[in-house]
Amino acid sequence: MAHTENICHADGDNSVTDNRKADREAIETEIFIFQSGKKLCRATLSDISISGFKMTSKRSLDPEQPVFIRLPGIQSLSATIRWEGFKDYGCQFTRVLTPKLFDSLVSKLRSLEAASD
Repeated sequence: MAHTENICHADGDNSVTDNRKADREAIETEIFIFQSGKKLCRATLSDISISGFKMTSKRSLDPEQPVFIRLPGIQSLSATIRWEGFKDYGCQFTRVLTPKLFDSLVSKLRSLEAASD
């Protein structure tokens, strides 16, 4: 079941332009992540929205460095770590996903999730 989160859209200079709710989709599947100067590693995605995602990583990540994730069918996406707890990380995409891209991505992730069961 989807739940909502508050999101802020930012323009090019990172100023807040509006607030609204974004649906989060609970999806548990493996993704690949990397940070500058570090090797590609696996992580488990646990939910995603147009503005960000939650993941669990076996490797410790530097919260001061951007995270790049590889998801099926699209180029790498950059995100900022907004919170961390043990091995869980909450990340905000550098650019909010379009609804069309988000729907396509969720469909692909659901297929991966089903294939791993």
